[in-house]
Amino acid sequence: MRIVSLGSGSSGNGFLLDTGDVALLIDCGVAVRAVQSAIREYDVADRLAGIVLSHEHSDHIRAIPSITRKLDIPLITTHGTHGAMRSTLRLDRRTSGERYSDSALEVTFIGVSHDAAEPCGFVAEHDGLRVAVFTDLGHVSPVIMDALQSADIIVLEANYDRQMLANGPYPSYLKRRIQGPAGHLSNDDCATALAATVSQRTQAIWLAHLSDKNNEPDIAVGTIRESIALMGYDTPVAALARFERTEVTRVPARQLHLGF
Repeated sequence: MRIVSLGSGSSGNGFLLDTGDVALLIDCGVAVRAVQSAIREYDVADRLAGIVLSHEHSDHIRAIPSITRKLDIPLITTHGTHGAMRSTLRLDRRTSGERYSDSALEVTFIGVSHDAAEPCGFVAEHDGLRVAVFTDLGHVSPVIMDALQSADIIVLEANYDRQMLANGPYPSYLKRRIQGPAGHLSNDDCATALAATVSQRTQAIWLAHLSDKNNEPDIAVGTIRESIALMGYDTPVAALARFERTEVTRVPARQLHLGF
């Protein structure tokens, strides 16, 4: 199984998953050209089974209208997300705790706390490899902790540095929303969750959805590395690139901050 981030940050998020037998888009909020280019270059158009969608915010759905005009594929998502989008696209409905299965690939939907209609994160499993993907959430629940602990590769939000957000340009109401239980994870929140779940099983940690105004890759990566080091682990940690592809299922170098 290969999972490639097509870009991750406040401006857009999306992944391409390909097992060789079946392919999926996981979110589709990056530039249309970036999605089209990946579909073409990885040669997955004929086996692209659908778009697994976490929630309806624009940075996760932006490219869907253009992509689905050319490809007759369903949205694999929750009823709440589909309804909030006011979408007429075919729905392959899932709820938290349910799985999408195809050709030995399983994608489990896990509900998250975020200010959207019925948001989810995911655990994808194929041929013994488990990848957890959680990009937008304000709180790490026990169920999510279990998912992180059981994953070989973790993709987890590290949206903001608390000091940068406090001193940054956002109005007070937006700062409160970001820091709230249905907002986003700070670097410290991410580090706390990872320190509690990292193990010998964890091959790599990728930090997702970094804010371009309230975070820096070096700060985020440093915070997480320090936290897991206190637990005795030297697991590779890197930030996903904002506007470029990053192959999630390729382990990053331990002392190299990739993607920027």
